[in-house]
Amino acid sequence: MFKWFVSSVTDILIAFTLATLLLLYGAMSHPEMFPQRFFQYWTLTSPHSVAEPPSQQISAAAQVQR
Repeated sequence: MFKWFVSSVTDILIAFTLATLLLLYGAMSHPEMFPQRFFQYWTLTSPHSVAEPPSQQISAAAQVQR
């Protein structure tokens, strides 16, 4: 009975770990598919850092001056 319980708990932990990693990968690869509130709770991912590199961002004032 104890071996069955340990095996079941281990399987559940593996499933949750794989699901979490898959969710994290999806959020980093395709941030447009996730709502904005998702990124408030998952601090490891940021929709702005993946979608647009900071070196290519131009402020509105710089765009107007050009």
